[in-house]
Amino acid sequence: MLECLILGDSIAVGIGQARTECVTLARSGITSEGWYKGYAYNPYFRDPYRVVVISLGTNDMRGMTAEMLFSIRQKVNAQMVIWVLPSSTLKPVQFSVVKELANEFKDQIVSIHDLVGPDGIHPPTATAYQKLSDRTKQLTKK
Repeated sequence: MLECLILGDSIAVGIGQARTECVTLARSGITSEGWYKGYAYNPYFRDPYRVVVISLGTNDMRGMTAEMLFSIRQKVNAQMVIWVLPSSTLKPVQFSVVKELANEFKDQIVSIHDLVGPDGIHPPTATAYQKLSDRTKQLTKK
């Protein structure tokens, strides 16, 4: 069993840069559907992990978030899954979908609300990404 996997969008890319011990399958600007098409059959995604951190949904249009995220989550093989919540202000539908899905699977969630920069979505600095990364590490110690 591998230690951790980080999957998703640009926020996942930033977390992966801070958590170099993890496998990262992420791309900036990717939607949940794009992630599924590009990575769901990647051998690294199929491996079992102790922890998987997911940051997806922010780049999705309203109608496709729930179905695609559910499909991705069903395929995750991990002892613990941590979801990074999208912006509740700029992406309220996606925020709700991710939160509901995490609750359904009894996964952990981490908020980035207090770490986002001027765009309202992304942490603006490497230091902010390190803090977000540290939050995911703290959840694994519970």
